[in-house]
Amino acid sequence: MYEDRPKAPSEVKRKLRQHARFGCCRCGLPIYQYHHIIPYSEDQHFRVEDMMLLCPLCHDMATKGVFSEIQQREMQVSPFNARKGLTGGMLYTRQEYCAVLAGGVLLVGEGPVIVADGEPLLTLTPGTNGHVRFSVNLRDENDALVALIQDNEWISGDATVWDMESDHQKLVVRSSANRVALNLNMKGEPAHLRAKFWHSGYMVDLRGIGIRVNGVNAGQHLSEGLAFAGMALDLDTEIPRVQLTPQLKNGFLVSEHNPLERLKKTVEAWRRLKSEEPSRGTRT
Repeated sequence: MYEDRPKAPSEVKRKLRQHARFGCCRCGLPIYQYHHIIPYSEDQHFRVEDMMLLCPLCHDMATKGVFSEIQQREMQVSPFNARKGLTGGMLYTRQEYCAVLAGGVLLVGEGPVIVADGEPLLTLTPGTNGHVRFSVNLRDENDALVALIQDNEWISGDATVWDMESDHQKLVVRSSANRVALNLNMKGEPAHLRAKFWHSGYMVDLRGIGIRVNGVNAGQHLSEGLAFAGMALDLDTEIPRVQLTPQLKNGFLVSEHNPLERLKKTVEAWRRLKSEEPSRGTRT
């Protein structure tokens, strides 16, 4: 969908994200692209007043002339999330960390959540105002890249073959065959992740309890009651086996049978780890 042109300057992107409150100006979806109301092909510009955030599907409609310029400017002036009072957008967390239950394993931290053979498949990082930065690498069974999202920006892939929906802290991404590739529900704590990834011809299944690679339980050594602070699930798909890789310099394991106590202790461990790290700049 993007033409062969330079990327929009970072400051322009930041202003557009903040104005739209981190979502599509038309529908609020927290996966977006940077749309030129005045087409770039007619005027090579990156003017904030002549641009806006649109999700890949709405962007495709806009570039095909479905919306008039007047309609586009109405969307830009009054973005969906602003009308709904969603300061941090639809994908939102009240905490300064992401607590996620994936395959029955509790993970608390920020950064890569699922890694396969050293390549991040899913990354979650809380930003300012509760806005969650979301990156995902979706491939098919032949290992061909079908969708790449980096920090909520749709970088590549044919958006018309995907069905995406978001409803206040919930994001669902389906393939053209109406199969759920990713379901992230952040309405409670921890968030619940259900997903099916393909990597190097291997199918990584995180739907329900257990982490399966081509149907084999790769996380059978991860017993119930374990949780991890500042760690990512790192899969070796050929063995298959799950290891834990630190998101920061170190990670921490928590063993606690009670779910509420397990979450509390893991959050406390994450905050200790975070306090030991050098301060890093945040992206808004």
